[in-house]
Amino acid sequence: MSDIIVKKIKKYVLYISAIFFVITAVHLGYIYTYDGAESEAIEWWTISEAIIWSFPHFNPLVPSNDHNAYINGLLYRSMMEYNVEKWVFESDLVSCNTDNLLLISCSLENNLLWSNETEITTEDIKSTLLLIKDTKVNPIIASLLSETTIETSEDTISFSNQTKDINFLQIFLQPILPESLIDRLDKENIEGKFSEVNGIYSWRFLLKNISQDETVGITKITLAKNEFYNENEMYIQFLILNLFRDEWHFLKNKNSFNIFNDKDSIIAGSIPRLTSHEYTLSQFVWSFMNTETLGTNFREYLSSSIDRESIVNAIWSSKVSPAFNPFLSGKSIDIESTDFNLPEYLESKWYYKKTALLKSALAQEESEKQEQQNLISNEVKPESTEALVIEKTQEKLNYVRKPYSDKYNFVTKDNILIEWSVESGTEAVYINDYQLSWFTPWDNVFYYRLLESYDTISEWENSYKVYFEKDWKKELKEEFFYIYNTDKATLDLIESEYFGASKPSSISLPKEISEETTQENLSQSWSSQESSSSDDTENVSKISIIENDLSLSKIQSLDEAYYYDAAGLPFTLNLVYAQSDSNMETTIQSITTQLKQRGILIKPKALSLWDITVQLRNESLEYDMIVLGINLWYFDSNLFPYFHSSQVKNGYNLWNFKKLSLDILLEELKSNNLSITKREELEAKMLDIISAGAIVKVLYTPKTQLLIDKNIKNYYPPKHMPDARHRYYPLLKSYLTEKRIVKKEEKSIYWFFSYLAARLLP
Repeated sequence: MSDIIVKKIKKYVLYISAIFFVITAVHLGYIYTYDGAESEAIEWWTISEAIIWSFPHFNPLVPSNDHNAYINGLLYRSMMEYNVEKWVFESDLVSCNTDNLLLISCSLENNLLWSNETEITTEDIKSTLLLIKDTKVNPIIASLLSETTIETSEDTISFSNQTKDINFLQIFLQPILPESLIDRLDKENIEGKFSEVNGIYSWRFLLKNISQDETVGITKITLAKNEFYNENEMYIQFLILNLFRDEWHFLKNKNSFNIFNDKDSIIAGSIPRLTSHEYTLSQFVWSFMNTETLGTNFREYLSSSIDRESIVNAIWSSKVSPAFNPFLSGKSIDIESTDFNLPEYLESKWYYKKTALLKSALAQEESEKQEQQNLISNEVKPESTEALVIEKTQEKLNYVRKPYSDKYNFVTKDNILIEWSVESGTEAVYINDYQLSWFTPWDNVFYYRLLESYDTISEWENSYKVYFEKDWKKELKEEFFYIYNTDKATLDLIESEYFGASKPSSISLPKEISEETTQENLSQSWSSQESSSSDDTENVSKISIIENDLSLSKIQSLDEAYYYDAAGLPFTLNLVYAQSDSNMETTIQSITTQLKQRGILIKPKALSLWDITVQLRNESLEYDMIVLGINLWYFDSNLFPYFHSSQVKNGYNLWNFKKLSLDILLEELKSNNLSITKREELEAKMLDIISAGAIVKVLYTPKTQLLIDKNIKNYYPPKHMPDARHRYYPLLKSYLTEKRIVKKEEKSIYWFFSYLAARLLP
């Protein structure tokens, strides 16, 4: 029996060894065969992209900064294209020499065809630009061409300008249309939608089909690879754009795409199959300071008081990146903390804290009543006198044991543990609306701590109501007050206001003076003695010169955080901001909170960027600060309108500051096609001037999440782009699958054993 078992075991071991040998041989053979093999992408694949949007207009003539620009960029070529990796203009339809901005000469590239197989000519370029110039359908391009002469020959086109302006190069990014199409466009087509059928295109894609998925209501725009684009080496054959009506519609079908430009962080990292690629644009949010209403020292103080990190955290660091200067480089123009004395500065403008106003009002009232008492003493001649003792009295509490059993208590320090006795049968104890969670029905005492960090006591008057609950019914047992202020002199004055004379006093009085009048005068006399004996006598004396008509009750109702004038109006800064998105709203809330902590009240006002510009131009905008977003697009010189002195009257120079040295640098940056080194040198000088003037605080630049299906290979979007339409750039080299190419000439049985020996032997 044992021999049979041994034979079976040997048999099974042999089978297992044979299987193991075969698997090992196949594995080694596979590794050897594909060792050194090259990968090659497979063409003819389809990629789908999701877009939450209405239907596109397909019109490349009108200015677009949205998905229209992206789609038109996929269909039409321009004279030059912008390389987002090198940050330079490169040839597309023409190659140009842009060293001299007064005369730019370009040569037409070879083998240029429209999608209908006709040649692209210089006349197509000229006709497109002249149409824009004459109709002003694109005001920016039309303005750049207004003083430009265009001349063409068979394969060249030149542009003669009156002035040097680097921004003129933006016309080279204008999509070009065929002259044959331009000749039959009417005004409605020029300014509105283009036809979706029978289009003539020039870029790597052409419009193939538009359909509606009836089951889910998604509009599908199919773009196919343009075979007549010279050297179109894309692996993607079709790009399908899925148009969703709104966010809800999109989220319901969020698994039906490969690419999504998640500008508003709708899904972010909630779908595991999508990889997030973050990128930023040449745009940022900043705060301008009005130099006409705010002095240099105060601007420095405001700038240093606005904490960029807090704003970024409030918005979420996944949505924005901190920015430190208008050129989005690493150099910071931040103002470090200054020795600026805000209370002293505001006192010079007759603004004071609530405590100071309270001291002044009390001192003023004391003085007036003392004068009245003196008048009475001088005018009334006593016929007889009698001794009268005025004694402060206060209601005692029934349940409080310690530290005070008085109904009214005046303290300069918190962290007070109050102990009460409890009636038998009490099931629960409440302080105001708070139920003491640790109290049990068999306890005969309970405790309650007054501490600022617990939010159980705060500056000025605190009211506490004690409820005992029996048989599920709450009954108010007593109410008491703690008046809390860290300033002893102020507290004494407040206490005297509550009770009048706070100590027994003996005084002789005229018979004809009523007891009520006497008590009032004596109480004010005592409170005056208390205040004069405090350590803050000098400050009270100083503050008593504040002239105001505020009552004590009105002063006590003021917010302790701010500074007030004699009329009780807080010191306020007018902050105007450009209405844009939720990020801007969060930014304004954060700035308002930060400056409130400094005692500065912010009055925000939302306007459109256009309204801000118009009101500045009309000098009707009241503001101390303006917060808005700026888009530089392709050139740093686009800062020119916001800083050059000549732009104050146009409503673009927001800070009303004129600096000749800065103007000269801006003009040089704007009027020349400079090398990177020279441009950085100019920008560094400008940043020094801007920083010294304390005129602007740069806050952050928005980040966009580009979500990509993990199955898409070789898709590497740039980290920074001047325009979101350039997100097409990674599509040019991406693909879905690949094949391995074996180098058969390098494979043989002999080399197999050499391969094994090289890897197995030490």
